[in-house]
Amino acid sequence: MRRVSKVIVALGVVAAVLGIVLTCYGLVTKAAAEALLKDLTKLKVGTSTEADAEQFSREHKRFLVSRICEQDYCVTDFKIQNRWLSVLKLEPPAEFDANFTVRAGKVTRIGGMLARSMPIYPTFSASAGMVDEYSEFPPHIAASEAHYQFPTPVGKPYLAVILDSQASAVQREHAFAFSFRCLVKPGWGCDLPCDYLPLAWQDWKAKLRDDFDGSYPKSARCPH
Repeated sequence: MRRVSKVIVALGVVAAVLGIVLTCYGLVTKAAAEALLKDLTKLKVGTSTEADAEQFSREHKRFLVSRICEQDYCVTDFKIQNRWLSVLKLEPPAEFDANFTVRAGKVTRIGGMLARSMPIYPTFSASAGMVDEYSEFPPHIAASEAHYQFPTPVGKPYLAVILDSQASAVQREHAFAFSFRCLVKPGWGCDLPCDYLPLAWQDWKAKLRDDFDGSYPKSARCPH
C-alpha cells in the first residue's frame, strides 16, 4: 500500500511539473507572438525603409521561415507555432504568421495571420483572423473607395481584413488587434472570427448593418 502511495505521489509531482512547464511554454509563446506583432506594426507601409525591414529580420531571426525575392520585390515571412501543445494533443495546431513586402527600398505591405486548425470546412482548414495593410491597394482592390475593408463572406470561420495607408489610426489599431489566446489556449474552441480579431469583428458587423448572427450561432459570446 505504501509503495502504491509513493507511486501516486510521484505521478502527481510529475503531472504538476509538466503542467508548470507547459504553462510557462504557453506564456513564452504568447509573449513572443505579441512582441513579433508589436514590431511588425512599427513598420509603416510606404514610409519604413528596407533597412528598417532588415532590422526587424535581425531581431526576430529565430522565427524567420522564408524570404522570396522576385525581380522588383521581396516577401519575408516569420512564424510562431504552438508546437509542444499540439504535439501533446492539448490543443489543435495553431500558428501566428507575420510577413512584409519590400519594393524599391520601401516596405509596401505588412501582414499577419493567426490560425488554428479546424479541419471541418471543405474549403478552409482553419479558423483564423488575417490582415494585410498596403501602402496602396493593388489594382483589383483599388476600385473601392474604402480604406478599411472586409473581403470575408458571411458565415466563414475566418475574418479577412485589408487596409491601406489612408486608413485611420483607430482602424489600423483594430485591424491588428489579434487575440493570442487562440495560439496557446488548451482544449478546443476558438471557432469564430471574433476569437481572433475581436475589434475588427465589431467593425465588420457595424459596416454590414445587418443582423448576421444567424450565420454564427455561437456569436453571443463575441464582443458587441
